[in-house]
Amino acid sequence: MDYIKAKIKNAENVKQKIMKRGMLDSGRPVKHSKSYVYFPVVIGMSKNKKVGVRRGYDILGNIAVIDFDGTRAMEKEFARQILERHRGVSTVLAKAGAVKGKYRTREFRHVLGKKNFTADYRENGCEFRFDVRKTFFSNRLSFERARITGLVGKKEKVMVLFSGIGPFAIEIAKAHRDAAVVGIELNRYASNAANDNIRINKVTNVHLVNGDVKTASNKYANFADRVIVLMPKQSLEFLDEILTVSKKRAKVHLYAFGASDTAYATVAKALKLHASQNGYRIREDSRRVVRPYSAREVEIVIDYTIRK
Repeated sequence: MDYIKAKIKNAENVKQKIMKRGMLDSGRPVKHSKSYVYFPVVIGMSKNKKVGVRRGYDILGNIAVIDFDGTRAMEKEFARQILERHRGVSTVLAKAGAVKGKYRTREFRHVLGKKNFTADYRENGCEFRFDVRKTFFSNRLSFERARITGLVGKKEKVMVLFSGIGPFAIEIAKAHRDAAVVGIELNRYASNAANDNIRINKVTNVHLVNGDVKTASNKYANFADRVIVLMPKQSLEFLDEILTVSKKRAKVHLYAFGASDTAYATVAKALKLHASQNGYRIREDSRRVVRPYSAREVEIVIDYTIRK
C-alpha cells in the first residue's frame, strides 16, 4: 500500500495537489500521527489511455463504487482490477444517476462480484453498516470527521445537523465518552441505520432524532457548545436553526458548495449579514477546501465562533 507523508501544517496543500493529479485513493482511509498525515495514493494500477474516458472509485468497506463513462466491457475490466487490488472488496457497483431528492440518494447498478448493496465500512476506529441506495454517505469526509473529533473538548455538547447514518456523531461520541452528542436526520432509513450503528459501536452518549431540522432544533435551544452542519447545498438556509441550538458561545463547522473562486466570499458574506440582522457576533476561525465537487465547484468548510 502506498502513502504520501505530509506534515500536519502542510497537509491541506499536499492533499489538493494529490487530488488534482487524480492520485488520491479514496477507497482507503487517511492516516494520522502526532505530527504527520498520510494520504493513500494509487500508484501502479493500469490506466485506460482512451481520451475522454472518466474513471474513479470509492471503497465503502466490502463495496467499491465506480464512476466510469467508457464501454461496459471497459467498465467490467476496471471493476476486475479493483477486485484484484482490494481483497476486502466483494462487490463493485456503478453510479446510475445523480444525487437527488430531499434524502440526497442515488441509484446504483451492479457491475461485478457479489450482488449486494449493504456496505460494511470502517473508519477512524468505528464501524458502519448501511444500504448505499437509501442514504447519503461520503467516505471522502473521513479526514473532516477525524479533524473535528480532534477539536472537541472535555464534556462538550455537540449538535450534528443532517447526521445521516451517524458517522460524525458516533466518531465524536466514541472518542469523547464524556461528551453529549445529538444528531438530527430527516431520512427515517438513515436514522434507523444510525441507531443500529450506535449499537455496533457500543456508544451510549449519543442520541439521534428522526425529524426535520427546522422543527426538531427547537427542542434543543441553547444546547450546543459545537454545531456541525452537513447539508452543503442548503446550509445557508439553516442559519436560524444553528443560532437556536447554539449556546451563548459556540463553535460552528459549516459545509457549503460554491464556485471555486467565490465560495468563501459568498458564505462569509451570508454569515456576517445574518449575525448583524440577529444581534450576535461571529469570528471566523478557519476555512478550507474539503474536496472538488465538479469542474467549477468545490465543497468548503468554514469554522467560526458564535457569540450571542
